[in-house]
This record gives sequence, structure tokens and C-alpha cells, in this order.
Amino acid sequence: MSHDFKTSGGVSMLALVLAGINVSAASAQERFPAEGPASASAAQDVPEPSNEDEESGGIVVTGTRIRHKGAASATPTTVITSETISKSGTRQIADLVNQMPALVISQSDQTSNANRDKDSLDSGHPGLNLLDLRGLGSKRTLVLVNGRRHVPGAPGTSGVDISTIPSGLVERVEIITGGASAQYGADAVAGVANFIMKKDYQGLDAKLSYTNSTYGDMPGYDGEILWGKNFADGKANVTLFAYYGQSNGIVGGQDRPSTAYGNPWWYRPAGTTMNTILDDRHSFSYSPRAVVLLGSKPYVFNDDGTMRAPRLGSAGILPNTLDLTKNSVVGQLETNSGSEFGGRYDNWLLSVPNDRFITHGTFAYQLSDNVRYFIEADYATNKSHGEYGLWYEGGGNKLWDGNPFITPEIIAANGGQPFGADGLTFVRQFPEFGKSRSDYRREMYQVVTGFEGELPGFFRGHDWSWAAHFSYGKTKETIRDRNNTSNDRYLRALDAVSGPGGTPICWVNSDADTSNDDPNCVALNPFKPIPQNVIDYLQYDSSESSTSLEQYVVSGYATGGLFNLPGGEVQVVLGGEFRSESNDIGARAEYDPNNPAFVPDYGVIENPLKGRIDVSEIFGELSVPLLKDLPLIHRLSLESAIRVADYSTAGTTTAEKYGVQWAPVKDLRFRATYGKAVRAPNISEVFTASSVSGQWLSDPCNYYNLPNRPDRTEFTAANCAAVMPANKNDFWLWLDVIKQGNPELKVETARTLTLGLVFQPSFVKNFTATVDYYKINMRDVISSVEPQTIINKCMDGATLDNAYCALVVRDPATNNLVSVLKQNINLSRRRTSGVDFEVDYWFDLADLDLGGGRIGINSVFTRLIENKYTPDPDNPDTVTDTFGVFGFPELKGRASINYSKDKLWVGWTARYFAGMRQTTTIKPETYSPYRTPSVTYHDLNASYRLRPNLTLGAGFSNLFNKQPPRYPGAEAGGAYFGDEGWQAGVYDVMGRTGFLYLRFTH
Repeated sequence: MSHDFKTSGGVSMLALVLAGINVSAASAQERFPAEGPASASAAQDVPEPSNEDEESGGIVVTGTRIRHKGAASATPTTVITSETISKSGTRQIADLVNQMPALVISQSDQTSNANRDKDSLDSGHPGLNLLDLRGLGSKRTLVLVNGRRHVPGAPGTSGVDISTIPSGLVERVEIITGGASAQYGADAVAGVANFIMKKDYQGLDAKLSYTNSTYGDMPGYDGEILWGKNFADGKANVTLFAYYGQSNGIVGGQDRPSTAYGNPWWYRPAGTTMNTILDDRHSFSYSPRAVVLLGSKPYVFNDDGTMRAPRLGSAGILPNTLDLTKNSVVGQLETNSGSEFGGRYDNWLLSVPNDRFITHGTFAYQLSDNVRYFIEADYATNKSHGEYGLWYEGGGNKLWDGNPFITPEIIAANGGQPFGADGLTFVRQFPEFGKSRSDYRREMYQVVTGFEGELPGFFRGHDWSWAAHFSYGKTKETIRDRNNTSNDRYLRALDAVSGPGGTPICWVNSDADTSNDDPNCVALNPFKPIPQNVIDYLQYDSSESSTSLEQYVVSGYATGGLFNLPGGEVQVVLGGEFRSESNDIGARAEYDPNNPAFVPDYGVIENPLKGRIDVSEIFGELSVPLLKDLPLIHRLSLESAIRVADYSTAGTTTAEKYGVQWAPVKDLRFRATYGKAVRAPNISEVFTASSVSGQWLSDPCNYYNLPNRPDRTEFTAANCAAVMPANKNDFWLWLDVIKQGNPELKVETARTLTLGLVFQPSFVKNFTATVDYYKINMRDVISSVEPQTIINKCMDGATLDNAYCALVVRDPATNNLVSVLKQNINLSRRRTSGVDFEVDYWFDLADLDLGGGRIGINSVFTRLIENKYTPDPDNPDTVTDTFGVFGFPELKGRASINYSKDKLWVGWTARYFAGMRQTTTIKPETYSPYRTPSVTYHDLNASYRLRPNLTLGAGFSNLFNKQPPRYPGAEAGGAYFGDEGWQAGVYDVMGRTGFLYLRFTH
């Protein structure tokens, strides 16, 4: 039988659900048998160890380097077994791990098609698969392989690309929550995901898989082979693994019901204060032809440049509160299906394609009875690309009086009046330009070599063991932009005048300092199809940039017993580690101002940079079993850990953890941990090459935002009055966004607390339940805030003297916005808390006289209590609460039941999300519905052994093709890009997908 999530204190809400009780539940636990399945062809998992097994002194999973015998660590640890991984049918192991409720959606194939921010994991980087415990960010989730650091998945980041880990070689995954910074290092503020590989593998395991959606547009082909052999009288072992997977299906917004037609959005009827949802919205902006608003009437241009009334949907122009006498609001007009206007997600990818190759090799040799040598080598490649839709110029679609493309027909429709200082605004997409894209190619190399051994009776008769290793890893990322459009050239081409003989030409200013004197400029008529010579002038492909990260690690530790107490052997770990990371950030030649190929009017500046961080660490752990086998003290133990690190950039830091376990009786164990975690700024946060790009942003003080922006504060109006920008009529402004590292960053700290219990009743065999409360309180949080958020929070603060206004530049003469500096800063606080529940239970049907076979039940749930952050360090009383926002539901989890008998295995899983809201500003007093309904997805998997060494497996994810809720943002998977990062992927947009695999073992 396969336990879906095998733990040393799991929690199965499903057992309660089956009893008809609707109870919340969440993550948990920590027991795993010392030996896994006897071979790769084993049809069943080894059962959970019973309480008697624990008493016998078997090694159990503990979330620590101390090799506990009997009672496990106080730190909650959940385990995913190799059989669960194999039978799940997921193409990427990250997809399975991300189902654990302690994790929130991070980068995956369905969330990474966002416009790329090359210095952040929160957007772009198509093809990466990352983990994010507790929603604190992938940079606060430490990913280990065999307890050792793995090279990051993209240069300049700290997140490990899980897709480069050979899933077919994984023995189990240990998810250690509650913070493990003192044991494993600075990046473990939220916890650790430790991927344990099969050791000394003997045999052959080959697997071929095919996956696809039931729409037929997501074909995936995967093949992997694992081979291992012992030789030299069993002293040596060679293990080799190779994987190749490809998914080239292009799934766009038009290809799924939830995004194929107009999107839902908020609407507040005139004279009311309640916002409701208006669905099936199609924006005038998503038009392949130009649209204008003249005399309060919209017009669409034919291919010959003449105007006509638009073809609207059955509802006509949807209701709004816009002043239709302003032609600048044309882009905010909407209609419904049946019109000639597109939907919000047309031409956007819902899932990025990928092409992956992974190879791994291990050689191990037992040099003596107590010394073993090993070397491991990994190589992985990953190719992917993001597509960013048809080009739409956000706010500069204006023509000025005197432009030859303003025809008499246009002027007549405007009542014969000139357009004056406001100009003539139009909106349109440009299908002639095609979609822009960025191509990514990554290579990862890693070599780990070292020794491990035993020291029998080393210290006063107590056994010790030790391990030491050296690793070198390198990740190289190559990026190329294709089919990009120069915004500077676009604005220049729009600014046309009549030349000799009345021929339209670009306006030329005699002032040599202006950007309008480009002899290659070709005038653009936006009211007709765009000819090829104009497209050639506006568009470009960049050359490639190459960025790399190198990581060196030397680490070693020893662990063993010191002396005995009444409760057992006191054990200790002592170790040290040195790590060096260097980042070589490249720049595309056309964006590098120091390169002869630099093109200023592409509007992007990139500077190459090299940065390096060195850190030396010493660490220790202590396990003290105080008492046992006394009245009301079946077991009582203490544990602690400490890690002191010296960073070349941040100085000396100290992390510590303390834990206690008390089992009053054999069946019940209480546990608690308290710790201080630290995280020094990583290499990308300190060393980010300065870059400048343009972005359309909105002034919170403009004519529309000041009265209507839902997240404005009671201070916004007064701050805007003090600033008094001269231009209040333009909604969009083209601003310079400057991105750079921040060498002034301070270390962030976190106080972590877990309180829990483990219940393993002797009167119910093979049953384990755990409940764990967690609380994480962070200070001096290192965070990067989006440019629009920076501008908004500058004006929303209690005063204009705040951390955000320091990043905003306004023109001293007009106070209009000029630029925004985006860099990581130390925000004030971040705190999150909740309760994890898990139940794990299995039983043989024969014991109940119900025939043969075995039933396994597992359920893991998390109940979120709070998720708050304080964005302004100068205003600690201003708190933003993201409880219940996309990605952070009040309750989420998974429940599973499986049945196995002889050659057959069948498993069913239900994944549950409580209702969520779009943003922190959605309040029940002013929004209806306030949040989405709850959603449950069902998965069904099965496998059958055709022969002793041949297994056929099949299954479906989202079996009933459940569609996302019709709620703003949810229809695209929970798409919201805010302070918490990109939260697409919360809801399944892909729909039902199926898999089929054939597995051969020998």
C-alpha cells in the first residue's frame, strides 16, 4: 500500500470527513521506516512503523542531523514517499510538493508567463519550478538534496529549481516546517524541503509517460531511466539516472472556458456604495482597429481609415461612471460578448512550454568498515519562453492638432473643434506586430564529493558518525528578447506633421537635444493597417545576454553521544561550513550603454555586474533525553541548535532554536519549539546591476485615482494637495523605472514558535494524528515593492517623509512623476500564524472480514490565523492584512484514500481551498460577493502490475474539469500581482489533464 504522505504524526481529516464531520486540518509529521521498499518494483510501500517499532530504537526521520533513536525531533516534518511520487503522474515533482498546504503557489509552468523582471523571482523566469513555504517567498525556503545545499536555479537568485532534481531518484521528500535556520542555514526562515536520494541503488527502473489535457492541447512526453549496480564485493556502487521531458503545447487565453470570453470585474452602480461583479467584459482597448471617443460617441476605424459605429455586444456599452465628454477615457469603455472587441486574456499564455534534460551519476566506495567515499555529478538543461500578448501601448496613444492623420471626418465628429492640450486619444492593439517573447536557456552543473564514516565508541564508549563534503555548482542563464517594440520610436512615429507635398513625416525639432530628430523615423498612421516599413522601424530582436552564478561549499559535521541520562543518550552535532557565491550578470549588447551596439531608443539600459558573497558558519545541535518510563513522564526531552555565521556583506549573525517534548503516556506526545531565525540579504538583493526601463504607471493624484482608487487612505488627499501635480488629466505616464541592488540592506530576523501534539493510540493500530500551531514574526523584512505600489504608498503615508517617497522622483518645476527606483528595502514587520493538522491511517480489510486488500487514508490541512505585514518601517501601526487573499485562504488541504490488493492500486485525492478575495482592499461592507466560493478538485490515479516487473499507470487531475470561479482575477487562476508576488495558479485553469505511464523494473 502507498501512504500518500507518510509521516511520524500525520493528520487525516479524511478519516473525519468519511465519518461525516466537516473539520479543518493541516500539515504535519515525521516518522518513516529505516528502510524503504525492498526494491524499485515493490508493489506496496512499507507500512508505517508502529509504536512498538519506535520503542525498538529504529532510526526515524527527524528534521535534524542527530540520528535519533526512538522519540523523534520536536520539529514538525512531513514526508512524501517515492511511491507517492511515482504514482502521482505529475510531470514535475514540484507540482506534487506544492499540494502540501504549508506551501503556497510560486513559480511553475502555469505561473511564470509574467513580464520578466530579471532581478526578481516574483515575475518572469519561465520554466522555473520553485517552493514557497508559508508564503514567505522562495528565498526563505531552503531546498536541500541529501541534506546538502543545491545550486540555485537561476543566477542572482536563491531559489532552487525543483525541476532539475531527478524525481525518479528521490527516495522521499522531508518538508520541515517551523523554521530550521539554526540547523541548516539562513534561507530556512520558513522551513526546509530536503530531497533524499536513493542510496546504493541496485537494479533498473525505466518509465515512459504521456500527459495531455482533455482539450488535447498540452501533450507532454517524458522518459527516464535509473540504473544502479553494486560491485567489488558490495563495497562499491554506481548509480546513473537520465531524464528527458518535453511539453510544447501552447495554451492561450482563448483556449479555456474561464478565459475565452470576457472577464468579470467590479462595478458600482451609480448612487450606491456596494461593488458587485459585472461579468463578460470586453474592453475597447482589445481591438485590432483603432477606437476613439468623439462627442460622447465611440467610433471604430475601417481599414481604409474611415470611421463607423462599433459592433457592440448585446448589452451595448457596459455601465460605468466615466465622463464620456473626455475622449481620453475611451480605453476604459467596455461591452460584452458578441462584439468585435477582445477579452482580457486573449493572446496570453496560460502555460509556458518547456524542454528539460537531467542526468545524474553517483559513485560510492566503502574504503573500510567505517569510511565511505562518494561523488555525485548533476547536469541539467532547461529551455522555455514567455509570450506577452499583442503589443498595447498603455497611455501614449495620442495625436496632436496638426497631425495629418487627423482627418476632416474626425474633426467633424468632434463638433468641428480642435483637440487642444488634451490631444486625440485612441486605443488599439497591433496584431501586425505579433507577440513579444523572451527565450530562456539554462544549464546547471553540480559536483559533490566527500567522505562519511562511523566512529564506534569514539567518546567514552558512545558511537559517533561524521560527514564532510565539497560541492561546486554553476547555473548559466541565456536570455534573448524577440519581437520587441520600441516605445520611444512608437511615440516618435505617432508625432507626425505634413512634409513636402503634404507627405506625412515625423516631426523634427531643430533642438539637437531632443529625441525627435531621427532620420530613420517613419510616420505611423494608427487608423489604418500598419505597413511593413513602419513595423521594421519599430520592432527589434535583442542579442543574447549570459548571466551565471557559481557556488562553492565546504561543509562537515560530526554527531554522536556524550553521556547517558535517565531518559537516554545525550547526543550532539558539531559542524562548520564555508560557502562562496559569485554572480556574473551579463547585459544584452543593445541595452548596454558601454557597448558599441547600444541603442538608446530601445528604452532599456542594462549594466553588467559582478558580485560575490562569502559566508563562514559554525553550528551545533544538542538532544537531551531527560526522563522516561515514569508516571506521567513516558518521555521528556530537550533539544537546541545554534548557528553563527559571518557574512562578507552583512557581518555576523546568530540563529538559535530550542525544543521540548513531553509524552505523559505512550500514546500522546506534546512538542514545542522556539527559535530565532536570521536571513542575510542574498547575492541578488545586494548585487543587482543597475538597469533602466520604461513603464506606464499611474499617478495616485490624477483626476480618476484620487476619488476612485479603492486602496487610498485618509492621508492621500492631503498629500496630493501638498504635491499638486500640474498634469491631473493623463491617467498613464511613461516613467523611468530604475532597478538596482542595495548594499545598505540589513539582516532580517524572525521569531518562530511551534506548539503541537502527536497522538498514536495503542488501541488503534497504524493511526497517527498531529496538530501543530505555528507563528512566525519577522522584522526588517527584505522586500522588493512594485513601482506602482511604491508611488501609491508614497502618497498614502501619514506624511510624505516616508520610505517610499524616497524612491520616487518628481519634476521640481511641475511635481509630475519622472522616475521610480525599485530596489530591495528593509520593511518593518511580517507575521503569519496558523494550525496544521494531519491524520494518517491504514488497515487491512481482512482484519474486518471485508475480503482482501488494504486501505490507506491521509489528510493534511492548514488553518491560517493571520498573515500580516507592515510595509512602512516609519509607520509601524499601518498594517496590511492578506488573510484570505489569493494564495492565502483561511483553510486549504488535501485528503486522500487509496486501495491496494495484489497487482492493483487505486488512489483518490481531494484538494480543497476555502474562498479567497482578490486584494486586501476587498471588504464585505463594500463588495458583494466578498470572496470566491470554496473549491475542491478531485484527482484519480491507478496502477496495475501487468507482469512482476511491468506496471501500467493512468489517472486524471481535476477529474471533473472544475472551472475557476467567475470572480475578478480568479478566472485566470487567481492572477494578482501585488506585494505578495504573483499568485496565479491558485485555481486550476488548465482543466482536466490525464496521464499514462509504463514502468519497467528489473
